[in-house]
Amino acid sequence: MHITEDMLESFRKILNSPSLQIYAETNWGSHNPEHRTLIHEKLNALKSADPALHTSVSHTNGLGVIAACSSPIGVDAELTARVLPAIIARVSSPEELSQAPNAASLWSAKEATFKALKSYEQPSVVSKISIGEWQNIASQFETFRLMNASIFGSPSSGVGVVTHLPHHTLSFFVFCS
Repeated sequence: MHITEDMLESFRKILNSPSLQIYAETNWGSHNPEHRTLIHEKLNALKSADPALHTSVSHTNGLGVIAACSSPIGVDAELTARVLPAIIARVSSPEELSQAPNAASLWSAKEATFKALKSYEQPSVVSKISIGEWQNIASQFETFRLMNASIFGSPSSGVGVVTHLPHHTLSFFVFCS
């Protein structure tokens, strides 16, 4: 699975991050016993080329993703069928649940945002992260914001985007400088 140039350009525009790079490989998925080694090889190459680069990693069965950017970034990849509404309900408010497009989008958005917060005051659990202001962009993308950014010492509410592939849900979240 590869992210197309059109998808990457859309993510860059939505996230206001011209430096954004996304690498997605099926052999980086957790089904492959060597996936961590392969991901770390790519991460090391990226960091060697630009030590100031912000990176985030996610892997699930069948897919691994690295996001790299000049701003703090988070990425999450999930097998869509594995995200159960009962699970996301335990870490989300009723308002979040009613506004989110679906359970997989909300879960993945929370995970990507959590990872981007590592540059600030990352909470101990994703339930402290409040996601909202969902918007559908065309039929491919859903955007969202971190609603309680000020409690984490972040510079803004950031912006995130979710996309759905045939079996996976991907989310990216960026705090633009």
